Amino acid sequence: MKHFAVLALASAAALPGSALAQASAPAQAPATGGAAVTTGATVYDTSGGVVGTVESTDGTNAVVNTGTVKAAIPLTSLGKGAQGPVLAMTKAQLEAAAGQQQAQASADFKSKLVPGATVYGTGGSQLGTIKSVDASGVTLTTADGPVVLPTTGFGPGPQGVMLGMTAAQLKAAMTAAGGGSAGASSSTSSATSTTETAAGTIAATGTESTSTPGTTADASTTAPGATTTTTKSKRKPR
Repeated sequence: MKHFAVLALASAAALPGSALAQASAPAQAPATGGAAVTTGATVYDTSGGVVGTVESTDGTNAVVNTGTVKAAIPLTSLGKGAQGPVLAMTKAQLEAAAGQQQAQASADFKSKLVPGATVYGTGGSQLGTIKSVDASGVTLTTADGPVVLPTTGFGPGPQGVMLGMTAAQLKAAMTAAGGGSAGASSSTSSATSTTETAAGTIAATGTESTSTPGTTADASTTAPGATTTTTKSKRKPR
């Protein structure tokens, strides 16, 4: 089986939300009622300092982007302030908490990225099994052959280890990576075969045809048991 190296996946296959941390924020003490959290709203700390901006919300959590990290904050941890949503954490505290969460999640995931682990695609289909993990990346054994993928393309998923590609996308990438060399090999083989055939024909016949315009050659015909006759061209007297 051919060994494909799909290098273009380093960034394209990064899992959505891989930089998102689930930060556990303390309850907002000075809340004056339920905070109206909308996308684009600025989140403040209890001293009025800016913590970040609400990037999205699903009705349960609000993803707050501090400019350095993105952290999912439970809506119950956000209070209502005069300027907008208030969080009982400063920007520095939130970033520190998010960093710890990411480090822990990364360590937990790496413990599962081992040979023998099944890998699933973003569509939920099984892509293959991890053969090895080293500095060059993750070697994945698939139905179409082995493929080397960047470690950054993998992340935790609902079924286990997940690759940020569908089965169709992975197959297309493998085909594209192997198609060029296969085509070149075929062309080279065809050219070599043609050359060898021509050489073999000359070697088998042992003949070579040459022609030089403007010259007169002697014609010689010999038959078994017959007298050899040589005919020379005559020149007209000047």
